Amino acid sequence: MNKTYHKFNVSKWLTLLRDIVVLVAVFYAMNSWQSRNLLDVDTQVELNEHLLVSVDGEVNGLYESNKPTLLYFFAPWCSVCSLSIGNLEYLDADKVNIVRVALDYSNVEEVRNFADKHHISSQILLGHNALKQQFKIQGYPTYYIMDQDQKVLAKSFGYSTALGLKLRQFFSG
Repeated sequence: MNKTYHKFNVSKWLTLLRDIVVLVAVFYAMNSWQSRNLLDVDTQVELNEHLLVSVDGEVNGLYESNKPTLLYFFAPWCSVCSLSIGNLEYLDADKVNIVRVALDYSNVEEVRNFADKHHISSQILLGHNALKQQFKIQGYPTYYIMDQDQKVLAKSFGYSTALGLKLRQFFSG
């Protein structure tokens, strides 16, 4: 009876492991397909040539040279962005520069209301169509992780959990 119980447990754990591997493979395949038209990994982007105005009227760039940068492109009308933007708060700002860039907004007040609704106290930059085209943004949210040399380390499109963002941060720096 003990051997039968042991066999059942091993079989149960192997089935669970198989299901987890399949789930991870499906997730990876979907993410790869969704982000296939974004900038390629290792693409060099001159981030320091972009100066954008923030919601508060300050002029800032996309680049901070001493650590990796996570670029989060969103639209204030995007429901997935509403669900995911708060997950950026779980990242360690001492290890990664987090840059939030609003695109496809009607006016600054729309972006300000989005920030207030989601309790975002961090700076939000106001992007434009040329930036959207340069980064090949086709939907929201779109994420890029850039290294200190301004090369794309990772890219993603769509919802990302706080854990997913933490893992990207871990692997980027």
